[in-house]
Amino acid sequence: MLPRGAFAPVPTPLDERFEFDAEALRSHLAWLSSQGLDGALVLGTNGEFPSLSLTERLRVAETAAGAESGLEMMLGIGSCSLVEVLEMVEAAKSLGFESVLCPPPFYFRAAPIDGLAAFFRALLEHARLPVLLYHIPQVTGIPISDGLLETIGDHHGLAGVKDSSGNPEELERLSRRFSDGVYMVGTDRLVTACLHAGGSGSISAAASVAPALVCAAHGDESEQDRLDAVRGLLEDHGLGPAVKAILHRCGLGAYATRPPLLGLEPERADRLWEAYCELVPPGNRPSRD
Repeated sequence: MLPRGAFAPVPTPLDERFEFDAEALRSHLAWLSSQGLDGALVLGTNGEFPSLSLTERLRVAETAAGAESGLEMMLGIGSCSLVEVLEMVEAAKSLGFESVLCPPPFYFRAAPIDGLAAFFRALLEHARLPVLLYHIPQVTGIPISDGLLETIGDHHGLAGVKDSSGNPEELERLSRRFSDGVYMVGTDRLVTACLHAGGSGSISAAASVAPALVCAAHGDESEQDRLDAVRGLLEDHGLGPAVKAILHRCGLGAYATRPPLLGLEPERADRLWEAYCELVPPGNRPSRD
């Protein structure tokens, strides 16, 4: 099955000792499903995958798959080590994930395009699952360029791309490039534009804390302004820390942030919560079963 619809890039919940909180992840996934969301990306950027060991990432993946939330599940398999990428895709297959997302090996920003293409071709030959390439050049420093795609070449396993550039021109380029495959936008502000361009759906931060609103924007473009307001609030406080602060305030778990990243200071978290409650009604806020 190819991914389609509204997905949440779920954060990885950590307790006060920075240890993975499996129950919090299960609760979050169950609530997202109850709000009508289509799917979830585990261990993406908002999942802070570079901060976790391979052993931890495998445990997060196993917990998410075992939650049986009813959501379509995508696994982020990013690493600068091809060996780890292949181990993660093996886990995705054995655990029942329906697709995987892989960024470029972000430490090697000066790697030749032939080397980057070889990295992705090795994954595609091994995967036996739909693979989405992760275009987030402002973080990785390595774009999913036309030149890279042409060097990779055609492969039945290359399903499409997740585009988190936030750039409408990149949306146009990549949605056209994958018009027969999967184009998922990674920015809440471009949900309507993505759908107008024939894209498959979104994997966007607001979906973790306001999934009903993201789903509404998928069905009614007049909801885009309301979604923009939530996205703006999260951006003002930092996407990752803001999402975690809201989930913590709603009682799902501690949602601590492992250094080098930091969570919100209590005063900022209070201001965020007040503004969030003005935008999202009580019935659409996160909660445990």
